Amino acid sequence: MPGRVRRVRPRGRVAVVAVALCVAVTLAFTGEQGLPRAAAAPDSHSKTLPRNLSPAAKKECVGSRFAPLGVVFESVFDSLLPTLGPQIKKDAPAIKARMRSDLKRIKVSSLWVSNHPYDMDADDADPIMRYRDPISQYIVTQLVNVRRGQTAHAISLDNLTLAQAVETVFLYLYVTVLVPATIFRRTVPRLVDFGPLSLGMFLSIPIMLGVVGVTQLYKAMSINLTLSCVASVTKEEKEHAGKFEKDLRFAWAVPGIVRDIAGQVSVADVESCRHIGTLPLKRIVTRTSTFLAKTNPTMAPQITGVTRQLEAYMRTTRIHHNLIPTDPADFTMGEWILAQISYMIPVVGGAPIEAIIGLNRNHLDGLDFRETVPLSELTVSHSLTAAYYAWGIAAHIVEAVWYLGGQDSAAGILGDLLATDVSPALMPRTVGILTAPNFYGLVVFHNVLRSMCLDEDRTGPNRTNKNVKRKRQGIVQW
Repeated sequence: MPGRVRRVRPRGRVAVVAVALCVAVTLAFTGEQGLPRAAAAPDSHSKTLPRNLSPAAKKECVGSRFAPLGVVFESVFDSLLPTLGPQIKKDAPAIKARMRSDLKRIKVSSLWVSNHPYDMDADDADPIMRYRDPISQYIVTQLVNVRRGQTAHAISLDNLTLAQAVETVFLYLYVTVLVPATIFRRTVPRLVDFGPLSLGMFLSIPIMLGVVGVTQLYKAMSINLTLSCVASVTKEEKEHAGKFEKDLRFAWAVPGIVRDIAGQVSVADVESCRHIGTLPLKRIVTRTSTFLAKTNPTMAPQITGVTRQLEAYMRTTRIHHNLIPTDPADFTMGEWILAQISYMIPVVGGAPIEAIIGLNRNHLDGLDFRETVPLSELTVSHSLTAAYYAWGIAAHIVEAVWYLGGQDSAAGILGDLLATDVSPALMPRTVGILTAPNFYGLVVFHNVLRSMCLDEDRTGPNRTNKNVKRKRQGIVQW
């Protein structure tokens, strides 16, 4: 229905979603209990009571997963109504009707929406609740949508849930602001040196604190809003919250390879489907070899021969797997903060200290550093974690060499372009670009693998079965 899509006003959409985020921030720390007393005090004038606090309303108080934006905006408007002017009180029904109409008219494609893990049938103990970032969560969301046959479906902003709005807004904030800010922080030049410290380091501290603060705020909002009493909805509103339009879809065909991948994986759970990160490398080699031989029949004999040689090498090569530091995602909060602060220390700080923290975590967990396993038994997560530290330490060594007097390649290139010598202290540090693939490539890929499992490994029912008991806590029950 192209005609309906063209009526969407981008500026209006951005404004509405931005307001949704502001509402989410407020509700994350207040809920209904934090609304003004004047709005919550019952009296004989029932028409001035918020719809979600009316004692006569037969509605259920729900968290952000079942609170559509239309209901949330209306609830907030009702809560503020007693403090507004007489004319606005008089026009309140018309204002709310016009607002809901505008929200219903704006359609958003499912390709632009990211879901909370709970909306993908995850439980509190499942890997995706721990191993996720906005980008990996969006990728998992789209794979789940493809698996459910919900590709390029349309949803109105009125029916978009507060949880979907929070996850989606933070995804775009993460990609357009936080990622560039982090890369910029790592590329800030030294400018002026104060012994081992520099002016550039002090300028980068507020950026780091801002990124960390916004990320922690998002994590608190993401969970707290689902467990809070956000708004009261009817049974019908709850059942349709976050659901796509039945008779409206955007023109988009799912690539065959994406459809094939989505058909083989689902969200991992601790009870019946272990995540892909726990699989041994030999399993990955076997699956890859089988796929290549199937898609290239003429090359099948050569592929089989190379696979046998690789498997033999992996069986006979043993490694000290406990010498691979613990992944930063498994750090305690104190360890994680210490690792972040270490990146501000010149020369010795950063990846080396992070690796030491990871090795100390292995020691505290009682792991034997002398223990070895065949390379074929090394897990996917262990291998990706090893790659993360190897890349980070390599980039750190390059940065240390440049810091101690080596020639930064960027300074050399700029000097050639300007036909003059450029002071290294005034040059952006190339290490910000060198480390970007590690933090916003490898980590995202790793989180996706730890969030999903192979259906062939499932030993119990998928949680799409409504009879499966959930393990969620909080005042909201569903």
